[in-house]
Amino acid sequence: MCEQQEVQGDCMKILVAEDDKVSRRLLVRTLQKWGHTVVEAEDGAQAWEYFQNDTFPMVITDWMMPNMDGIDLVRNIRSVPREEYVYIIMLTARAEKNDLIEGMEAGADDFLVKPVNNDELRVRLRAGERIVELEKKLSLRNEELEETNRRMRKDLEAAAKIQEALLPSAPPQNHRFKISWHFEPCDELAGDVLNYFQLDENNLGLYVLDVSGHGVAAALLAVTLSRLLSPVLDQSSIIKTRLENPPRYAITPPREVANQLNRRFQMDADTGQYFTMIYGVLNIKERTFQFVSAGHPPIILVPTHGEARQIQVPGLPVGFMENWEYTQDEIRLQPGDRFYMYSDGIIEARNKHEKMFTKDRLTRVLDEARSLSLDDSIQFVLQKLKDWTEQRPIDDDVTILGVEII
Repeated sequence: MCEQQEVQGDCMKILVAEDDKVSRRLLVRTLQKWGHTVVEAEDGAQAWEYFQNDTFPMVITDWMMPNMDGIDLVRNIRSVPREEYVYIIMLTARAEKNDLIEGMEAGADDFLVKPVNNDELRVRLRAGERIVELEKKLSLRNEELEETNRRMRKDLEAAAKIQEALLPSAPPQNHRFKISWHFEPCDELAGDVLNYFQLDENNLGLYVLDVSGHGVAAALLAVTLSRLLSPVLDQSSIIKTRLENPPRYAITPPREVANQLNRRFQMDADTGQYFTMIYGVLNIKERTFQFVSAGHPPIILVPTHGEARQIQVPGLPVGFMENWEYTQDEIRLQPGDRFYMYSDGIIEARNKHEKMFTKDRLTRVLDEARSLSLDDSIQFVLQKLKDWTEQRPIDDDVTILGVEII
């Protein structure tokens, strides 16, 4: 704060460009009397040189000057990116509407008609001071928002890495079955999760789940569920209970896993958040897959003999009804049989006519892909999906997991 004699407020450093020496000196003395620091230039070219080597929150420039006139000076000033806003007042004897429009289009903020009236100058300066101060506050606020955004992006990247770490790291090494999968979030964070894990030497747990919504809330619930649906060595969990007597554990039936999750994750009335899921246990020795579906798209079975078909098990999404009791189904498999679990991001993908890909189309595509390897069959689906959407982004996570019995 500098000492003011006739006005209240912060002093400013003002660049004055005026080729008439008498007018310039009168203006400079007035501004200095009011407490401002003034740098004076004899014409636009000199003012432009000063401006490039210093910082001025305000510029007062005459319109008609030799070497570089006021309009060109204003254009030059506006062409240079500055962190702080520069308020520009043009002095002119020209009061025609077209002249004012030309000055505004060049970047001038205000005008004063010569000869300058001090009362009018004081009012214009105060208006300019307010604008400059508001621009400073806005700039600081934007910097704070940018920093917040940077931190949020960093947090989102860290969260995305956590989600990625929860995905299967490598296909299981087993000569009796193959697994292939694809996971593609539509945003930084996903509401879909898939995984598979060894429950014991003969049983493999598998699931695909889809949390409603997108963003942080959906991702947090997805991560929580992924943790719950992961076996913990030598400890009881929702999928496997430790026992005192041999065989020292009991694998939780899929329907009971869904029942426990439903009791634990009732839909929040405020957020309306819920999730759909298929969870199952593949018995490698018996070649059976016992599974539960909680409002999830149906499993697609591609048998060695016969057409591909959907296997739908009735069940509400988890969280819809507190006392809902889930039922489970069993698929008996033969060597060469395949089945696929997926999220609705695939079957609800739309083409340019807003038509969905649909589960029936996915069933036909997987039937067409039966002669391909399991890995290639999933790539075949993804290519068909890209063809359907014509490479446009899909506004949901794309998840698919396939299993083949050998």
